[in-house]
Amino acid sequence: MAEAAGVTVPWDRGTDTFISNIDGDMVKQFGISLREFLLNPEKFASQKDVDQKAKKMVDAVDAYFENAKSGLKEEQEELAKGLENADAQTTKIDGVIQTKAALSRVPYVKPIMVDINPSNREDIFIDQYNNAIDALLAKLINTSNYVADITTTYNNHNIGSWVFSGNRTYVLTINLPESAITAIDDLQSDVDDIMNTAYQRLLLAMGK
Repeated sequence: MAEAAGVTVPWDRGTDTFISNIDGDMVKQFGISLREFLLNPEKFASQKDVDQKAKKMVDAVDAYFENAKSGLKEEQEELAKGLENADAQTTKIDGVIQTKAALSRVPYVKPIMVDINPSNREDIFIDQYNNAIDALLAKLINTSNYVADITTTYNNHNIGSWVFSGNRTYVLTINLPESAITAIDDLQSDVDDIMNTAYQRLLLAMGK
């Protein structure tokens, strides 16, 4: 949560900065304060065609993000290389893990989610498979009750992540270098979630 103008808002400081930066433009285009809409969409329910305005505002906000990313050509190229490497390493390492787990008779699963005790968790980030990682995988598997594949996908590329659950839980993840593009995407995802929630609240208040 962050605080703006003495009001506590249910989002972080980075999100609040973005909302503040475009709020004036939203008022000019749609006659609605983005901040006020997100905090209390119900108060706009009586306005004529406000649901259509809100939908257009959602689209306009997404356009801000797309315009921001369109000016980052070099960052996009670097990210593409990083994603290709992550995808290739994910395929290689996942195959090794499945083989070693089968030989050690350790269950390998792809769960919907895994609830990990943060006090008993150790994160390991790697960028590529090598002999040292092969030895590490063998050790992790041999001390595990099970291995869970929690690989994620970004722009149709797999970013490998595996949970080795035993007396201590280890999470091995393919590292994706920091990028302005992924930072924008993360912010966009947060803002989209907030806006969609506000939009659904508006529709509910309108009886739709």
